[in-house]
Amino acid sequence: MIKLNTIELEISNPCNEKCVHCYRTCSSTKKGFLSLDDVKNIFSQCKNILAEKTSVTITGGEATLNPQWKEILAFVISKGCRTSLFTNGTLLKEDDVAFLAKYSQEQLKEVQISLYALDSQVHDAVTQLKGSFEKTMNAVNLLRKNNVPVFISCPAMQINKNYFPDVMRWADSEGIASCVDIFIFGTSDYTESNLCQRLSDEDLEVFFKTSLEDNGALSYVWGSEEKCSLETIPFYGGAVQSLCFSGDGSIFPMIGWYAYLGNIKDNNIEALYLNHPLLQKIRNIYASDFPECKKCDVNNYCNFCPSPHLCANNGELFKLDKEFCNYIHKKKNFIQRRDKVLSLKQ
Repeated sequence: MIKLNTIELEISNPCNEKCVHCYRTCSSTKKGFLSLDDVKNIFSQCKNILAEKTSVTITGGEATLNPQWKEILAFVISKGCRTSLFTNGTLLKEDDVAFLAKYSQEQLKEVQISLYALDSQVHDAVTQLKGSFEKTMNAVNLLRKNNVPVFISCPAMQINKNYFPDVMRWADSEGIASCVDIFIFGTSDYTESNLCQRLSDEDLEVFFKTSLEDNGALSYVWGSEEKCSLETIPFYGGAVQSLCFSGDGSIFPMIGWYAYLGNIKDNNIEALYLNHPLLQKIRNIYASDFPECKKCDVNNYCNFCPSPHLCANNGELFKLDKEFCNYIHKKKNFIQRRDKVLSLKQ
């Protein structure tokens, strides 16, 4: 039996921010909150298929808009799951952080917060919520003061392209784990309405030069070459042992891929997970099944993320996003150039 390794609970479909790059744009991500009873029902139905250590992401929309978010988080942790809370932090107060501080890092892996710039005007321009920067930074400071593990997420876009390197430097200097996403994938309604924010080739080249400053202090963002075997890589890996439960009870393969599988009120979740034709199909699709991948010379630099390919092709399988593939070629070039430059400095 294939075990369920990842559960993604979008406990709140609504969000108080309207970020310019957000991919959650389809009609099934607009309304609804998962209740504590809903989550208990999900876990009850999944008890026979849960992996030994299932990872659970509690997210949204904005998760803390759900009036039962604390009870849901406490319940999930009580089931022995390694839990992450994704939030923009704007609604977190001192008593909320005190609640989170009760849990060890083994129980609460992290609170992931999106921070787009250290400039309040730029950050607020991304979120389209005035005052969001001040509230988000206040949450970060409160969490750190109470020893709650924080993870900073920062997508790189046109609107913050001159500012995200400072976020990286700040996070590194403060010892805060962080991630910058250089490549933005399209919206879940397949309109690609957010791609005007994607960095251009010229932008990538500018940032590459920036990443090499101070002996390559930020150049880790490009990653490294890692040997891979196409025959062992499930191409849609993020959805192979995962289920996403949205605020209205809809069930999807994964966050960002809102192919409707069923609803917690109408379907047996275990049977759906084990037998749904779409899930059965993707579990048998490997990178080696793509002719383009078999003849590609950058496989060792690719993370085989399914989201950009699905969003660029209306959710159709076996179709690649040429823009993402081109980005991976550029990534290889940057990694090789970086390693050559840094080796000469040693």
